Amino acid sequence: MADPTTTQALPNPVPAGARATGKSAVPQVAGMNTLQAELGNLPPALAKVKIAALEGDGTAVWDLATREADGRGMPRDLSVAAKLFEKLASSGYAPAQYKLAGHYEKGSGVVRDLDKAKLWYGRAAEQGHARSMHNLAVLYAENPAANGKPDFASAASWFRQGAEFGVRDSQYNLGVLYARGLGLTQDLIQSYAWFSAAASQGDDDAGKKRDDVANKLSPADLASAKSLAANFKPRKIDAAVNEPPAPKMPVSAPMSLLGAPMPGAVPFTAPPRRS
Repeated sequence: MADPTTTQALPNPVPAGARATGKSAVPQVAGMNTLQAELGNLPPALAKVKIAALEGDGTAVWDLATREADGRGMPRDLSVAAKLFEKLASSGYAPAQYKLAGHYEKGSGVVRDLDKAKLWYGRAAEQGHARSMHNLAVLYAENPAANGKPDFASAASWFRQGAEFGVRDSQYNLGVLYARGLGLTQDLIQSYAWFSAAASQGDDDAGKKRDDVANKLSPADLASAKSLAANFKPRKIDAAVNEPPAPKMPVSAPMSLLGAPMPGAVPFTAPPRRS
């Protein structure tokens, strides 16, 4: 099995079927005037977006942050992207908290700081941001706590929450933890059920692990495990918390090819699984 990564490396880790609540999720952002210098060299095509952002329009701030991070329509600047995400994250916006945590996790435009990554993933996760639940779990599973050992109990708790929201790789990792008794009591019936949930989303590795676990179960326990798997229904994801806003306004500026791809996710050693 490959090592786990956090969802920053995944294109579509949040399952389909999220439903918007109808509420306006993007807050107004205070104190944007402190970033006037950082936004001084934006292309003319982004003038209106810049004005809106400096006035505190959260959607415009998100638009500029993602453009700076991706080098979309401008030279890439991860430092400015992180500052913009932090303004929006500090206003309580979960997708920005998730993005800022990823910057701290990788050291992208900021000094790498896993404590700050945990802090921001945690704030987003507490709001119901499923990717952040998973990433927080991976950080707990991979990094030693004060006692020098990974905190598998916290990892298991957050993997379970991500798994219940349908995050496939949280389901896989939870199956691993149940199979090994890491952070929770070993339970092969639960392990089978979570591997089965991940397999139903197209994870071939999970299907193989499910079958391995099945071979270790008694006929009665296997029947219980299959029943548990068949009755699993993921919790509804709040799209207003999990999905970023549409761009404030279309911009015709050509995409810049400056800048390298986003740094790869930090490799993990425990549990042995890509996420």
